[in-house]
Amino acid sequence: MHDPDARPYQPIEAYGLVSNCHGCALVARDGSIDWACLERFDAAPVFSRLLDRKRGGFFALSPDIPFESARLYLPGTNILETTFTCATGAATVHDLMLAPETGRTLPCLVRLVSGVSGRVPMRMVYRPLAGFAERFPTLAPVWNGAGAEGLPDLITDLPLAIEGSDAVALFTIEHGDEQAFALYPGGAGDVETLRPRALMETARRAWAGWSAGAAYDGPLSDQLLRSALTLKALTYAPSGAIVAAATTSLPEEIGGIRNWDYRFCWIRDACLSFYVLKKFGMVAEAEAFFRFVGTLAERDEGGLKPLYAIAGETDLAEHEASHFEGWRGSAPVRYGNEAAEQHQSDAYGQVLDLLHLYRSLGGTIPEAMERQAIRLADFAAAHWHETDAGLWEPRKPEEHYLHAAIMNWVAVDRAIRLFGERPHWREARDAIVARVNGEGVHPRDGYYPQYIGADDPDAALLIAPMVGFPVDEAVFSRTVEVVIDRLGHGPLVYRYRNDDGLPGHEGTFLICAFWLVDALAWLGRTEEAQTRFDALRALQNDLGLYAEEVAEDRTFLGNFPQAFSHLAFIHSALVLDLAAQGGRAAVAGTYADRTLRETRWRRVPWIVPPEGEGEGPDQPARTTPPPTVDAAVDIAEGARRRAQGPESDT
Repeated sequence: MHDPDARPYQPIEAYGLVSNCHGCALVARDGSIDWACLERFDAAPVFSRLLDRKRGGFFALSPDIPFESARLYLPGTNILETTFTCATGAATVHDLMLAPETGRTLPCLVRLVSGVSGRVPMRMVYRPLAGFAERFPTLAPVWNGAGAEGLPDLITDLPLAIEGSDAVALFTIEHGDEQAFALYPGGAGDVETLRPRALMETARRAWAGWSAGAAYDGPLSDQLLRSALTLKALTYAPSGAIVAAATTSLPEEIGGIRNWDYRFCWIRDACLSFYVLKKFGMVAEAEAFFRFVGTLAERDEGGLKPLYAIAGETDLAEHEASHFEGWRGSAPVRYGNEAAEQHQSDAYGQVLDLLHLYRSLGGTIPEAMERQAIRLADFAAAHWHETDAGLWEPRKPEEHYLHAAIMNWVAVDRAIRLFGERPHWREARDAIVARVNGEGVHPRDGYYPQYIGADDPDAALLIAPMVGFPVDEAVFSRTVEVVIDRLGHGPLVYRYRNDDGLPGHEGTFLICAFWLVDALAWLGRTEEAQTRFDALRALQNDLGLYAEEVAEDRTFLGNFPQAFSHLAFIHSALVLDLAAQGGRAAVAGTYADRTLRETRWRRVPWIVPPEGEGEGPDQPARTTPPPTVDAAVDIAEGARRRAQGPESDT
């Protein structure tokens, strides 16, 4: 007898993501949807077998006899196609989500089964659960389907056997046949409105239209577009916020307690995500995000919390679902994240840097956003010397983290570039450089440690030259060697190895491994950077997706898919593209500097075309296209030398 409770936990890399930019679902290689938050990324899940194989809900759809599966995304979309092959034939399942439309009832999720060859016996099991409830609801018949109060209705024209908490359909699909299943929130659906082929074509056109805006058309086009589509899929359309990942509580250590809820918007992650989307050519997404940040800064009087719920809510109290055992026994399962109450000052620099990029591409900063940006810069200038919690959110006392100081430097530096020099901004900028390159350097070994007075390295310091910070090059080179020696494992990199106030340990952090690629390219060690990048590229799952972390045996750990990992993959690829065509000088400068350099494979994604007028003291009228990499080399080298200070020109 078929027993879904006998199914073991699936590897994290076995899942694919589908999304409608409101909510999302994870589909396993065997056709089971084991995680879904359908109406908001941070809502209570409808399916949660990912975190408890017996107590969690699921939506399974696969052949009822032994099979093999292969899968892919339809080109330029987030529509997942899984092909099942068994002894009697083959069938495909297309999984897609649809965004709600005003005045029109649409399913939030559609599963379309198509016969490819032969005759394939299929089984569908629908077992939803309201959040992390302790009991499954009893399903009841609804018009053309099954449902329960507070959960979406399953609609199909197949007869369903309702067995307590399960709705089951057994059917055979033959060559040329189609069968659809759809979930309607609020019980508003019926078979007459379910036209799955038309709905799939609507979704395909929408995704493909978005993908057509890509500014890169080189050897890695398909893989980079997949990462860009993943970032888009993690964006909450109503507010412009982007979530750090689609899941909660996938562990950083199997059996450990480092299980966190990442279904929220970290200001830092969002800024970096929108930066790489812009560099890749997708310029529109930042508009709503700027409004989102501006509203938050106004409400919070210039300061920013490190993370928010996706509509800007601040109550992210951390709770535990104590009756859930966690993925592969990794408890606790958490929802909410108390890191929202920490002070992480690097966010101000991320916001100002994104604004600088936006304006550099020809965008006009609204007056209200300009006021908020000035407030953020003032806040950074006034408080940069104070301790903070650091970007890695350790559960320990605050320190003088060098990464935070560098990002506060970015805040005041970009404010000066955007709005002109002000004495308190310049004083803060100079003081930060003096401190980082003075007492911030390890007194014995001459590298940048995690915080002032520390001995331990931190991979976050690898970003320093990529934001244009005037590092001491010899010190930075030693920092890279210390990171490789003490945090590296082959191409992988741990973010840190010192005590963080929590028991246990974690896997390597993918974004740190890509940061090392960027740092090596900046140092001119391009061949080494490329070798590491190629090894990291090979770690994607079969759908081109990355998790947050990778264990030393190369299996995935942490929440999935992770925005940090995908944005870093795109960024490193474009950095190496610059380095290959323009050498070290083409990699120098700020994010905006690099974005304004075209290569053979990449055009500048102007917001206002080159013949338009730039705005601000550092943006003269543009009457000619941007420089190519070859023409930009001398400009970049001059900018790098100026960043080192007047003495570097002598």
